[in-house]
Amino acid sequence: MGVLLFLFGGCSLIIAINSANAMSKRGHWQAEKLSPVKQAEYLNTVEKEIILHLNMARTDPEQYAKKYIAPRTRYFAGNIYHDPENPYYKKGYRTREGILAVQECVNVMQNAQPASVLYPSKNVSYVAQTHALYLSSTGRIGHRGPDGSKPGTRIRRYGRWKITAENIAYGFKSASEIVASLLVDDGVRNRKHRSIILDPQFSTVGVAIKPHPIHRYVCVINFAGG
Repeated sequence: MGVLLFLFGGCSLIIAINSANAMSKRGHWQAEKLSPVKQAEYLNTVEKEIILHLNMARTDPEQYAKKYIAPRTRYFAGNIYHDPENPYYKKGYRTREGILAVQECVNVMQNAQPASVLYPSKNVSYVAQTHALYLSSTGRIGHRGPDGSKPGTRIRRYGRWKITAENIAYGFKSASEIVASLLVDDGVRNRKHRSIILDPQFSTVGVAIKPHPIHRYVCVINFAGG
């Protein structure tokens, strides 16, 4: 999997939704169905909110694109994106593709099929935590662990899975910005981070966010299915 690198790049847990398709037809998220998982004490508030946003995007991609992706087109000056909700980047930051990547993301998500919710896992979150801590302590980027391991190898140490994946975002602490940026996938030709988030084969997720000495924050999201 590729690394999504932002020079500048978070969470209430979801427990149950009656039907992803039913939710999508309503055109909005049923807040009462997005219940926090109280026993997930291993996740902090931001990590829980990230999972919330992942599930919002999966269960109703069209609505998520309308609410969180499309508005980004208002804040570009050339390839410079000015995040109105993040004063730390009030001068903006440079993207590779500019507004075109955002528009492409909106078009894809308007036609994407809803997927089921992701359920948090303590073990998968532990894998994300250990890798985030490694990147945080060393200032490195990438998916390789200190022992040279790949994400799939690390995730399968704690469970039997048919499919695994890992997304990493750098620079952001906001859940909406982390998920939106991964969905837009600026500069990533195959939009792999977006396809992972929307992939219906995944059912389980683990999340960790840590400070990063170079990019301010690093967020590791591990996915598993089967």
